[in-house]
Amino acid sequence: MKKIFPFLTGLVLLSIVPAFGKANDYEIKTTFANPETCHYKTRGIFILWWDKNFDYSQQAEETLDTMMEVQKECVEMWNMSNPPNPLAGYYYNIYIHSPGDLFKDRKWGMGQGTDSNGFPFLTLPLGYAKKGSPGIYHEGLHIFQYLANKVSPEYTYTGDGKWIIEASANWNAASKHRNDKNDYITASTITANPQLPMWYTYENREEGDEKNWQRINHLYGIHTFLNYLTDVCKEPAGVILEGFYSGTNDLPQEYMSKRIGAEKFADYFADNAAHNVSGFPHFPAGVEERSARELKNYGKAYDIHDIVKTFNNEGSEGQWIRPGKPFVTRGWSYNVYKINNNQDATYSFQLKGDKVGSEGAEAAFRGRIVVRTGKESRVEPLKMTSDTDGSGQVSVKASDAAVYLLVVSTPRFFRGNQTYSYEVLIECGSQNGNSGMAFSAP
Repeated sequence: MKKIFPFLTGLVLLSIVPAFGKANDYEIKTTFANPETCHYKTRGIFILWWDKNFDYSQQAEETLDTMMEVQKECVEMWNMSNPPNPLAGYYYNIYIHSPGDLFKDRKWGMGQGTDSNGFPFLTLPLGYAKKGSPGIYHEGLHIFQYLANKVSPEYTYTGDGKWIIEASANWNAASKHRNDKNDYITASTITANPQLPMWYTYENREEGDEKNWQRINHLYGIHTFLNYLTDVCKEPAGVILEGFYSGTNDLPQEYMSKRIGAEKFADYFADNAAHNVSGFPHFPAGVEERSARELKNYGKAYDIHDIVKTFNNEGSEGQWIRPGKPFVTRGWSYNVYKINNNQDATYSFQLKGDKVGSEGAEAAFRGRIVVRTGKESRVEPLKMTSDTDGSGQVSVKASDAAVYLLVVSTPRFFRGNQTYSYEVLIECGSQNGNSGMAFSAP
């Protein structure tokens, strides 16, 4: 789906007023439609256009109903701003389009753009023009993000803050459809390459990174962490939305960390990683399978780094393992080690993290152990003895099919592609007395 979402340039506002607006407050100012060729409906700050040769009046009503819902939440609940159109006295233009109508030559998809008048507008394919549409919840949030970088400069559609724009829009859609696995189809972009930083996009990627499906869509898939924060951890939606117009100079990820608390935020991120490996049990049924199918259909199999190393009923045979560059954790990412198991055993894990990252930032890690059999799983944290070192163990039955070690990078540095390396030792002992748990120094 083609996205159109450049941020406004060339418009200087002395203040941003989140006025809600009445139906007759605004004038028409449009580039792509007129009353001679199009029908239109207005509601609040919105004017919705469609080709006169078609009857989309019902779709227009349903779209406007949902847009008004989005505006009420954004402006009245979360102190976000209306877009510049109504602030200047004009309606915000929405264009419903379909194959064969007068807009066909424009080759529109679904997304927000800026017209020749310098005002944002939204194009909406007919199939998404309905009440409660996830596309409207996604694109509708973009409307009220539009001026955020005038107030909170790091909440902008570029650099290490770009991810929050798309992730929060996907979060908004998924939050409105708590039982729909199709709102999580990009979840596999995270599990395919968990070593990528939270804020990874196709724009701030590392030199040499390919622009394939799983990397391009990472900024959409990371909404799973945002949904974990609100749906599972019960953090308020304001943690995600109020930063846009808070006046902060922090990046979105740093703003959230400060607001929630650094240690708690790091634990949430590690727990979310374990939730991913467990198959997303707190999300709608079928998310893991549905997102895996999307990866299979559109991703590149050679660019998947989901498991650093796999073992079978054993550990690392006394060897300390350090991940190579393609796998090693970046800031706010994680690595996975897998043990295929069909025995009664105790597995023990030791983590020794480097004290600093590849560019000198102080490192910090969390660790999680996940035991999984089919859809059933349990999670144990590593006991951390410092910011970088920890250990743990878990006893399993032969029926426990897989054991995972997760090494989660949670430094107090929130930008760039700096790597944070470490070593792990994995030991296996049967439950009949042969512990095999000698923790030797590397």
